[in-house]
Amino acid sequence: MDITNYFIGVLTGVSVTTFFIGKEWYKYYTKYTIQQKQLDRVLKLNDKIKKLKNLSTVETPKLNAGI
Repeated sequence: MDITNYFIGVLTGVSVTTFFIGKEWYKYYTKYTIQQKQLDRVLKLNDKIKKLKNLSTVETPKLNAGI
């Protein structure tokens, strides 16, 4: 009977530990993917700004960039 209780306790402990580790990994994963998407948006916006700056003054009035 004692060995059965021991194995049940070990199994329960492993399950609870795995749950909390998985929960933390999921938090890290979602935080990382959100930050990666934000970084991609900023880089894309930066590229658009560089393109606007590099346009000649003749092409600039054609764009409605609010400058």
